[in-house]
Amino acid sequence: MQRRTFLRAGGGALGLVAAQAVGAPVLSPGNFGLTAASASRRNGWIEVDARAFEANVQAVRQLLGNVGLCAVMKADAYGNGIGLLMPSIRKLGITEVAITANDEARVARALGYRGRLLRIRAAAPGEMEDGFAFGIEEIIANVEAAQWLAAMWRKRDGHKPLPVQLALNSGGMSRNGLELSSPWGKADAQTLLGIGGLSVRGVMTHYPSETAEDILAQLARFEQDIGWLQAEGLIGKSVIRHTANSFATLEHPATRLDMVRVGGLLYGDPGSVKTDRFAQTMTIKSRVAAVNHFPAGQTVNYDRTYRLERESWLANIPLGYSDGYRRAFSHSNRPEFASEATNRTEVLIAGRRFPLVGRVTMNTLVADVTGFQNAIALGDEVVLFGAQGLERITQGEFERNSASYGPEMLTVLGATLPRVLSR
Repeated sequence: MQRRTFLRAGGGALGLVAAQAVGAPVLSPGNFGLTAASASRRNGWIEVDARAFEANVQAVRQLLGNVGLCAVMKADAYGNGIGLLMPSIRKLGITEVAITANDEARVARALGYRGRLLRIRAAAPGEMEDGFAFGIEEIIANVEAAQWLAAMWRKRDGHKPLPVQLALNSGGMSRNGLELSSPWGKADAQTLLGIGGLSVRGVMTHYPSETAEDILAQLARFEQDIGWLQAEGLIGKSVIRHTANSFATLEHPATRLDMVRVGGLLYGDPGSVKTDRFAQTMTIKSRVAAVNHFPAGQTVNYDRTYRLERESWLANIPLGYSDGYRRAFSHSNRPEFASEATNRTEVLIAGRRFPLVGRVTMNTLVADVTGFQNAIALGDEVVLFGAQGLERITQGEFERNSASYGPEMLTVLGATLPRVLSR
C-alpha cells in the first residue's frame, strides 16, 4: 500500500485533525545562537545528526554512479534545519540543491554555498524578484509568469540570460508543468521558449504516484515531450533531464536520467521502500517535569478519555500540540472514545518504552511509567522520535499512531522546536 493511500484509509476522528498552524521563524545562518546546552534547557528540542545525513548522501551517491544528485532541502531541510546541514553539503561537494523559500537560499549563501539553487515550486512575482540576489533558478511553465520574470531580470541585468528550469506536466501532477499533450500547451511552449533573456538549463517533471506502471508510462511521455521540444528547436541537447524523487530513484533506475532530486532519503525516510540503509537524522526530545502518583480509577487529561486501571505513576512531559506534537497521538481506554483507542503512542525514557495515556494537550503529555518510577529522575531526557539506548521511535510509528504523513509532522515540529546538531 502506498503511504498516502494508507493515510487516506487510516485513522479515526483524531486522524483527521489538521496540523497545528504555526508561523515558521525567519531562518538564521547562525541558528539564533543556540547551542546543545541551551536548547536542552527548553521544554523540547530537536537534535540533528549531521553524520547520519552525510552517510545517507553517500549511500545515494553509491546508487547513482555518474548520475547527478540534487539534494532537496525544501521546508528548511525537511524540518532538520538547512543552516545546520549546509556545512555537510559543502563538505561533500554537492553542486545542486533544491529549495522552495528565499530564506533557505539566503541561509545557504550566507554559509558559503556557491553551487546551483533550484526552486522546485512555482513562485509569486515578488519572491522571484527577491530571489535574484541568491541566484535561484526558477521553474518556468506559465507564459505570463515567464514574461514577467524575463522583464524584471532585464531591468536588473540585461547583459546575460537568466538560468531557469522548464517544468513539464509529463508526470501528470497538473501543478507546475506545461501540458504538451494539448495544442494550447504546445503553443504555450513555443511562446514561452521564445522569450528573450531566459536560458533553459534543465527540464523536469514529477511523479504523483508510486505505481510502477504509472511511473514508467509517465517517464516515456516525458522522453516524448523532450523529443518534441528538441525537434522544434525549442531546447538544446545539453539540457539536464530530471524526474526522479527518492522513491523513483530507489525503485526505478530508468528514471534517474541525468540527475535525481532526492529529499526524504537524505533525512532517513525511505518512504514505501523496505530498507535499513538510511538513518534517521532527527531526534525529538523533552524532559521529565515530574513523576506523579495517582490511585486506580482516576482519569487522565481532558474529557476523561483514559481511566487508570491500577495505582499508577505518571510522568509529566512539558510538550504538546502547540509545539507541533499532534493531538492525534492521544490514547484512550474508554469505549466512548474508540477512535483514540487504536493509537499505541510510546515515548522513550531511560532506554525503555512507556505508553502515552490520555489526551495530548496544548503544552503537556502524560506517560505511564508504573513499575519503573524509581528508575526515572526529574529532568531525565524523553525521546518522542528517534533512538535512546537500544530502542527507537520510527517514522512508521509516528504515522501509524497519528494517521498522518511523517514529513508533514516533522516539518512542523522542525519549525516550532529549537534545533541543534547532536553531539
